[in-house]
Amino acid sequence: MKLTFVVSSGRAGSTLLSHLLARHPEVLSLSEFYTVLKGSMHRTPYPGDDMDGARLWRILTAPDALSDALVRHGLNAEEMLYPYESGRFGPAAGIPAICHSTLPMLSPDPDALFDELAAEVPRWPVRAAADQYRAFFGYLAQRLGRTVAVERSGGSLFAIRLLSQEFPEARFVHMYRDSPDCALSLSRLPLFRFGALVYQAAEEAGLPGSAWWEDIQAALPERYAGLLSPPYDLTRLDEFDPGLAFFGEWWSSMICTGVQLLGELPLDRWDTLRYADLMADPDAELTRLAAFLGVAAPPDWLATARRLVDTSRGGKAARLDPAAAAELAKSCQPGLDALVDQARLRAAG
Repeated sequence: MKLTFVVSSGRAGSTLLSHLLARHPEVLSLSEFYTVLKGSMHRTPYPGDDMDGARLWRILTAPDALSDALVRHGLNAEEMLYPYESGRFGPAAGIPAICHSTLPMLSPDPDALFDELAAEVPRWPVRAAADQYRAFFGYLAQRLGRTVAVERSGGSLFAIRLLSQEFPEARFVHMYRDSPDCALSLSRLPLFRFGALVYQAAEEAGLPGSAWWEDIQAALPERYAGLLSPPYDLTRLDEFDPGLAFFGEWWSSMICTGVQLLGELPLDRWDTLRYADLMADPDAELTRLAAFLGVAAPPDWLATARRLVDTSRGGKAARLDPAAAAELAKSCQPGLDALVDQARLRAAG
């Protein structure tokens, strides 16, 4: 089964893309599966050791405390699709991580699909971790009648090298927005604002921003207690404002890293998808993407996609006051330059 990872900085339109791909009759659209493996902050060590199905199921169903806190405070992001008001699981007892985004993208009844997987996956034999994940994708694809798999997790640009090593057969699509709008959107999303404070707290504690979550927790400055440590009182997020420039620099860092990592791969293993191009001509961009994924672009699928694409989104950075807009644009410039270099590399290839 062909496997493709859609990688992005987050807030680049990739959640919309997951929805569009979920409506393709041949595509298994795996939303936030990598996030399930690494945790909502992508700080848990990647589970890459040999494992049996029972351990795989424990990994996929362990609650993510931060995701549960987002739900508890009504701050869940748009990719978190579980029916929290009517579903079996709730944040008080802990919601299985795979239920937040992955299963609801695949079924209108994620609880029923959960039960089916719970009866199947724990029986699997010991295999290499990547082979267990392939088996999981294959089982879902067979169950749902799909022929290719596309995994998409927001903020996954840093994972390109790991994923390319674990899945040497996989291909990559870098979805991006080449404007400060993306960084501005990051600054307004609770999960990314939380992440910004994690970096800030690590710096205050004398730790690198890439420090493991457990190390940050052990050295957490007192003023972050209860906000960046359980039970995660997210009502306090507004007490801290890293500033727009921080998010522009963060976005640039992700873009520069992702462009570098993709540049290490053969050109036939990756492609790009520009959010503005998808908005302007969804038929052309989705037809091109489908060919890269190894499937056709049926007219009825393209028609459905046109109805789902909201061309009114974007352009909010231009409405900032001039000083703030200039500060944001300056912080985003390294990332924008990297995207220009990436476009030139693709055009030359």
